[in-house]
Amino acid sequence: MAIREAEPGLAVDPRLEEIGCPVGGKSYFDHTTGLVLRQPRYYEGPKGGILAETMGLGKTLISLALILATRGHWPQIPPEYSLEQHKLRAKVASLKQMAAAVAGREGVPWRDYIPYMSSSVDDFDNCRRFLEQNVPSYTIPTPESKHSRRSTTKQLGRTILLSAGTLVVMPLNLLSHWRNEIATHVEGDALKVLYLDDDYSRTPCTRALLSYDVILMTKARLEDEISLESRIRVACNCLTPDANCSPGVDDITSPLQSIHFLRIMVDEGHDFSSFGRKSNAVYALQKLHVDRRWIISGTPSSGLLGVEANTAILETLGGAKDNDSRLVREILESRRSTGLDSQAEPSVRKSVLLQERKDLEKLGSVATDFLNLRPWANMKGGDDAASWKQYIIPAEDGRRKAKSLSSVLETLVIRHRLEDIENDIKLPPLHNRTVYLEPKWHDKMSLNLFILTLAVNAVTSERTDQDYMFQPKNRRSLNQLVTNLRYAGFYWTGFTKDSVVETLNISQKYLDRKAMACQSTNNNGSLKAGDLSFLRRAIEVGESILASPSWTAFSAAHELGLYVDDFPEEARSSWSLVDNPHLLADDATLTPLIAGAPQISKAQHYINTHLYQSDPAFGLDELGKKTMCKMWQEVQPKPAKLNKNDDTALSLQQSSQSRDRALIFTSTQKPTTMAKRTMSQSKDNTSPRKIPVRGVDGLKVADKDRAPDQSSTHLSSALKLSSSTRPIEPLSSDSRLAKTRLSGTASAKLSYLVDRITILHSAEKILIFYEGDNIAFYLAQTLELLDIQFLIYTGSLSAGRKSAYINTFNTTETFRVLLMDVHQAAHGLHIAAASRVFFVNPVWQPTVEAQAIKRAHRIGQKRPVYVETLVLKDTLEDQMFQRRKKMSAQEHHKAEKSLLDDDVMARLIQEADFIPLLEEETRDVRKQMAPLEFPQRLFGVRSSGEWNGLGNPDKDLVLGELEQTAAKKRRKGTVGFAASMGTAEPATPKRKKVGFTEGS
Repeated sequence: MAIREAEPGLAVDPRLEEIGCPVGGKSYFDHTTGLVLRQPRYYEGPKGGILAETMGLGKTLISLALILATRGHWPQIPPEYSLEQHKLRAKVASLKQMAAAVAGREGVPWRDYIPYMSSSVDDFDNCRRFLEQNVPSYTIPTPESKHSRRSTTKQLGRTILLSAGTLVVMPLNLLSHWRNEIATHVEGDALKVLYLDDDYSRTPCTRALLSYDVILMTKARLEDEISLESRIRVACNCLTPDANCSPGVDDITSPLQSIHFLRIMVDEGHDFSSFGRKSNAVYALQKLHVDRRWIISGTPSSGLLGVEANTAILETLGGAKDNDSRLVREILESRRSTGLDSQAEPSVRKSVLLQERKDLEKLGSVATDFLNLRPWANMKGGDDAASWKQYIIPAEDGRRKAKSLSSVLETLVIRHRLEDIENDIKLPPLHNRTVYLEPKWHDKMSLNLFILTLAVNAVTSERTDQDYMFQPKNRRSLNQLVTNLRYAGFYWTGFTKDSVVETLNISQKYLDRKAMACQSTNNNGSLKAGDLSFLRRAIEVGESILASPSWTAFSAAHELGLYVDDFPEEARSSWSLVDNPHLLADDATLTPLIAGAPQISKAQHYINTHLYQSDPAFGLDELGKKTMCKMWQEVQPKPAKLNKNDDTALSLQQSSQSRDRALIFTSTQKPTTMAKRTMSQSKDNTSPRKIPVRGVDGLKVADKDRAPDQSSTHLSSALKLSSSTRPIEPLSSDSRLAKTRLSGTASAKLSYLVDRITILHSAEKILIFYEGDNIAFYLAQTLELLDIQFLIYTGSLSAGRKSAYINTFNTTETFRVLLMDVHQAAHGLHIAAASRVFFVNPVWQPTVEAQAIKRAHRIGQKRPVYVETLVLKDTLEDQMFQRRKKMSAQEHHKAEKSLLDDDVMARLIQEADFIPLLEEETRDVRKQMAPLEFPQRLFGVRSSGEWNGLGNPDKDLVLGELEQTAAKKRRKGTVGFAASMGTAEPATPKRKKVGFTEGS
């Protein structure tokens, strides 16, 4: 990079291709214009380019190394302004002043010599003052107005001061990462850094900005800084005599526009480009005066991905990942063939070419508008204007242009080869495995209901009329149904008892009508063989689901069921979600309490706050009755309303021909969440991410060690306790309340995660990727119940809050688990604090999964990284996952937006069969739950610090200045679970309940 800046060199015009000459020698041919030259045409290369280092391998460190290596170097004055820069003095200056003037004029990097001059140069203070006053500069003449008739005095023009500093622009969520990298890797005061991250801190004046080696600025701040409407005049505070750098009456431009910076770096710069138009960020960047320009991005466009995007997602079988050259060659060859194979479907080729054209147009925006790469940045209308679209972008029929793109990329992109990286950088091992879990009773019922929906729809519509879900006009609803089906691999409560009953009635009526028709005509119409028997099976499945008291209760309450053993017997019936729990087992005393996390949490809170009474459980029965009564009142069904924006769902609901509209409607709606149903609302408005870590004093648990025994050791909070509070004394081992345990859940995946987290969280940090906010809510409720601190990183968070969460998770020990929406993980995030990574559901897009894994497996990671993807065995989810692993690059590209675009996957969904329900699961409630390998104690294990200061949801967060100001305003209001999901306002009861509602 330093060589590229200092000696950009000359590059052959990329429009020319070298060819043989009939008379010998070489010629250069322009395929577009037909021009033939005997000698090549050269252009000066850019002073910069695209740093496209692979994900997680130190792009920030490389950039800091470049800044340190060129610290104090001055940019060059543009040639067009370099004349008449030598001004005559009114009188002869001293030798020191003249030497300082020459040093400034010649761009001598004198700052590097300052540490050595202080002890060896006489009158050092005056020497330094003269050097600082003689900052190189040039003047941009004021353009003359052609339309003004008023006689005015000649304008002096605008003076631009040269700066040896580097301006770094980035998304807000990366600012803390840069700050941490500078603090970690840059010694002492080697760099003077200014952070401009919000609208509250004013920009220093021009002279003050010159003293900084690095200015870190967010993208939003840059756009606002260049906007004239929001410019704020500030007085000069640079303390430089006769500086005269305050803005004038008519000068309301940013101080940044009065400086010619040595360098600008745009981190995640691919986001600054846009398709078909110039973005506001690019417009702002063009207003600056810069000598050297860099884009920092491992993915300059969606089509320019490193081979690690494929290798990161491969499973490891007992050892390190196979990254040999053979594997790399196979991956690269697969990419080259994407969409180019003559045997490829026309739709695949069209999709590939469309995406390629978009990628290249965005790359052209970067090369032309930001990097000023010639000849593409030549003046339009000039003799040598070059069209990026004409020479680079493929034609609509798929014809590639001359080989101009490869020469352009060689000029722009800097990136290490994979083999060089492996020789120089040794990352910790990456272990990736798939965990296949046996689906439990409620997992099977949730998935079977979706299959029942599809089956009833296919048979009753006879796969012909407008109600058939696989009709093109119903694609939007079908996509949502499949998305919900994937979410159901974790847990689902979106189906109501009434909708299932109505669907079964419609199915039975259809069977009766067909039976009568067959008797009279002996003709089944367009039905396929076995359709009627399959519909009968669907009815049997639906009836078995309706016969389940636990499913009915969970569905009505929209709760993820938890199972508790040894709950106080006198209060069991008051807290149970199931009306008659004794019907679930022959021995009622052995039946676990079945309830939701909010109810169990409230009981837990009550017991913990009454431990000093003779009977802490006294009054628990009455509290349970009130709690459950209030809960059932809140979840009383209301008249269903259609999503007015969903025309497909509307037509399905209103159509007189819609024979299966009950489940079709509920299964194709987007699930939304209800803040008041979370545990945060039942615990004096504590935030779900503000819960102390529960760990045994001095205990370190290895990966395969047993879970800690919480019955005999007092567990302290990770939050600091007030000296005025006394800790809760643990219950004696013979206390009946000490025996109460969370023994299982209704979700196989949740039970597995609980076991893994309780084992690992005291020694390692955990990153859990999810899809769908309901999954995050269920995970959060359970972690809160287990007293494990966590953060939720979701798309609804503000940019400042996202940055605070990442910074907090990486730099503090308080929060042990980070829940992250997987689609938020591809934006340059550094989460090397986590060494355990879990995917709750298989990710359909391999590139998204690879990006997520590389958030943790990167430079700065000190532990081996273990990745686990949870899959329900022998289910449609398993089939989806197996299909994804077998797909070619062409097929992945075709089905990138929707898995239904893959014909094989669409056929698997159409032909999905029911998951068998075992007879023993029907009779025995313990067979229905997903048991915990290590049951967790519920009562008497927290410290009183649990309620000490937790009314402040921002406690223990590392906040930026903007978030600190916003946090002060929020503290006056009630903050519940919504705060953790990124809403700036307090939680309100306006949020809809979990399930299929109008959509979010």
